[in-house]
This record gives sequence, structure tokens and C-alpha cells, in this order.
Amino acid sequence: MNKKKILGLSVALAVSSFSNLSFADSTEDLIDALVTKGVLTEDEGALLSKGRKAEKKKEGKVAFKNGFKLQSPDGNSSLKFAGRVQLDARGFGDVDESSDKPDTTDIRRAYFGVGGTYNKYYGFKLNGSFGSSAKLDVAHFDLKYLKAAQLRFGQFKTSMSLEERTSSRFLNFTERSYVNNELITTAKQQGAMLFGTPTKGVNYSFAVINGYGQNTDMGDAKNDSFKYVFHLDTDLATMNKWKNKVFHLGFNYATHDADPSLFEDGEQQTLGKGQTFFDLVKAGGVTEIDQDTFGFEFAAANGPFKVQAEYATTNIDSNLNDQDVDAYYLDAGWLISGESYSKSYKSKSSGGKFDRIKPAQDFNPKTFTGGALELMAGVSGFDASDITSSSAGFSIASTDTNEADSWRVGLKFIPDANTRFMVNYIDTDFDTPINSTNDNGEKAINIRAQYDF
Repeated sequence: MNKKKILGLSVALAVSSFSNLSFADSTEDLIDALVTKGVLTEDEGALLSKGRKAEKKKEGKVAFKNGFKLQSPDGNSSLKFAGRVQLDARGFGDVDESSDKPDTTDIRRAYFGVGGTYNKYYGFKLNGSFGSSAKLDVAHFDLKYLKAAQLRFGQFKTSMSLEERTSSRFLNFTERSYVNNELITTAKQQGAMLFGTPTKGVNYSFAVINGYGQNTDMGDAKNDSFKYVFHLDTDLATMNKWKNKVFHLGFNYATHDADPSLFEDGEQQTLGKGQTFFDLVKAGGVTEIDQDTFGFEFAAANGPFKVQAEYATTNIDSNLNDQDVDAYYLDAGWLISGESYSKSYKSKSSGGKFDRIKPAQDFNPKTFTGGALELMAGVSGFDASDITSSSAGFSIASTDTNEADSWRVGLKFIPDANTRFMVNYIDTDFDTPINSTNDNGEKAINIRAQYDF
């Protein structure tokens, strides 16, 4: 081999030795160029390429795809960093304009966390919330030996309610509906959950949790009061391979032999996050409570059009009274820019849900083109007419109301997959006037700027 060829081989080998850097394509291009110029024979070039490919298999990956992700060479272990910031502004006006709520701004949510998989079969997630106060959001690990029967332990979000399973990053509006009332929907809790996808398009979960809320341990007085939550859903479009469509049906059930103290914080705020119009008062004679909750969910999408609805009812059966609380919502959406909702729908693991909308083209500020534009409209109702200011068991203050209905419209601009700007108008009517000023309802405008990764 002559000096020229030796020099060429030395250069190629030196470049290919930087296997931990992102020079894979450059190295291959260099080898091809040396072969083309006759510095290397085709056999020598093939030998170097083979060695380079073997080295690439030993490399890990660093990537950004809606979040920073590290991945092991074999792909069986990964680590992903995630975060979100939601900045809100709210303006209020009452129906009778006798007393306006003060306009406000706040950091609605600020999360940072890490999650990943180890050795293919073990997963974990750890998130902290840093909004108005710092607290643990979720902390759990998973055993993923079987796709159809996975186990989760720790503090996690249960699968009850399509709207609750949907991340706050990807909601139809700035706030969830009245179905998300804490008396009805079981959100983040401590416990264990069995979940999986036994067949394509079908998901289930069964959770055993403490039932007393996020970051709340179960004390001695509550150690026999676990809450059981069951969820089942199917997407007929996934099962039947209907292109660009979603046809989601789901059922939820929860039962709890609860401690009466659980309901002392049972309250409901308007969907504009303005006034609190319903707040439970527990009678002194309440010593036992059995609670059963049923929920039904539906979503259908065809290309850029979507309809989503839920109805839930909970029965609070105490030793003094038997009382019901019902809630519903019906939302309709149109992606004006033409994206398909089916691409944002995920049917897997603990329950089907809508996820990230990715614009067909990212917004270009130079040409003022691109980005996704979505129009939403919806109604939601809350009915606790069994609970009055004079009812036994649980009651409300005479200045509260037990029924409310809201309608709302929203416009959402999504410049890219990680950024959102939202404006909502919410109009709420109370069944009876509330507060000393006899407010009949509330009008609100909510604005949000959001970034997540």
C-alpha cells in the first residue's frame, strides 16, 4: 500500500474513531469520497464501513422529540426530561354586574420531571409541581413484563375519565369541565394499578388507591378504606383501521367505603376559575359513607372535526341520607388549519386519550404562515340538587347554589408541537343566586400561553 493510500486510511480511521459524537453520516461520506477518488479500493472502503457500522451499534442516542431523550445502544433503556409552563390571565364580569371578580394573572402550572425505561421491562416517572407551591406531582414505577398486564406502584393518575387522563397540556379548553369535580373524578392518588392493552384498540385498568387525594397518606383510622377504580375503553377506529377517524367508548366505576372527612373539602368552582358556588357542609351525625361513582365517555373524530362528551354520577350514601351529584360536558372542535384529530389520539396502556397536536407546518414568523388553528365550543353542567341548605347528611350554605350550567368557546393557536396560545370565553348561570350580592352567574375570559417539552 503506497503512502497516499496509507494517509487516506489514517484519515478515515481517525474520523471514524469519534464514535461518541454525531459524525456517522460525515464518516460514511468521507469513506465514499476516498473510494471515488481512488485513494481506497472498494474492498478497503467496505471494510471501513463495516467497522463503522459495528461501532454505531455500540453508541447511545441523544435526541429532542418533544423533550430531551437519552437512549442506550440497544434501545432497551432510556431517560427523558419533561416540563411545562402555563401562564394564565383571567378577566371576570357577573351577569348582573353587581360585583365583579378581580382580574388575575398566575402561573397555572409549572412542572419539571424525568421518566424512562430500564432494561426494557421497568419504567418510572417522577414529576414536581412548582406553581403557587412546590409539591410532588407523580412518582411511580412500572413493571412491564406483559403488554396486556402491567403493574404501576406509587403516586399516579388513575384512568377515571377521558378528560382527566388527558394531560392539562392538551385539553380542549384552559380548564376541565364539571365532570372533573373532586367528588366525582378520582385524579392523582397513591396506590397500585393493573393496566394494559389485551388487544389492539382495547384498554383497561384496575386501581387500588388510598382515596384521600394527592400527597396524602392513609392514617390508622382509614386503613380499611381503600378506593377501587375500574376503567375500560375501546376505539373502534383503531380496531378496524379506519383511517383519520376516532370512535372512542369508555366506562368508569369507582367504589369507596370512605371516611366522612373526605367530603369536608368537596367544592366546585366555575369553569372560568372565578367564584366557588358549591361547598359541602358535613352534619355532625355523619359517621359512615359508602360512595359509588359511574362514568361514561365518548369521542368521535373525522379528520379535522371532533365531538367529545362525558357523563358521571356519584352516590354519597351516609348513615343519615342518600345523595347524588351529577355532571356532564359536550365539546365540539374544528381544526381550521386541516390537521387530523386521529393523529393526536393515543389508544394504549391505561386508557385512550387525546395527546399532542402537531401542525402540518410550523409557524414561520417571516412569512406569517404555518401553525395549527383550532376552534372549540362546549357546554357543561353540574347538578347536586339532592344537597340543599337544609338537607340531612351533607348540606350547603344558604349563600351557595347546587346547580350550575356553563357554555364556552375557545380559540387555540399552536405555532409548533410544543407551544400553545389559548383564549376562552365562559358564561355561567347559577340555579339560585349566590353570595351576599345575589350573583346570578359569571362571565369570564381566560387567556393562556403555554410551552412544554
